[in-house]
Amino acid sequence: MRKITQITAITVIMAFGFFSCAKPGCTDENSTNYNGEANEDDGTCAYRGDITFWCLPAVSTDLIALGHTMLRFELEGEIIDSIATEVFFSPTGECNTPGVKTIAMEELPYEYRYYKYRVRGNGFVTLYEDFIKLDANTCLGVKLE
Repeated sequence: MRKITQITAITVIMAFGFFSCAKPGCTDENSTNYNGEANEDDGTCAYRGDITFWCLPAVSTDLIALGHTMLRFELEGEIIDSIATEVFFSPTGECNTPGVKTIAMEELPYEYRYYKYRVRGNGFVTLYEDFIKLDANTCLGVKLE
């Protein structure tokens, strides 16, 4: 009888070990690559966020008067996008609306990331620069004044 109990115990332990194998993947539901079947986070979670640059109409008019007809948006030393100054203005700066420049940041490696941005005008003159913190799953508004 004792042998049967030992065999049963070993069988149960082996079965539990077989069915509870680690399934690596991203376990954060807030990530873009969440894996509901994963039970062990493997560090591959990726996130996204948006950065929206905007200004009021008076700022756009002043930039044009200074000869800056094109604005170039730079993150971490790399030009990401540009916009004609004459169409770059918004009363509210909401993400993805006319008159703003929204830049989608895909595949962020963490739930937030710091960026250094620059906005350059004609002749690549730096008009604005600062550091920002972009949180995942948000749209960060950067008002240029």
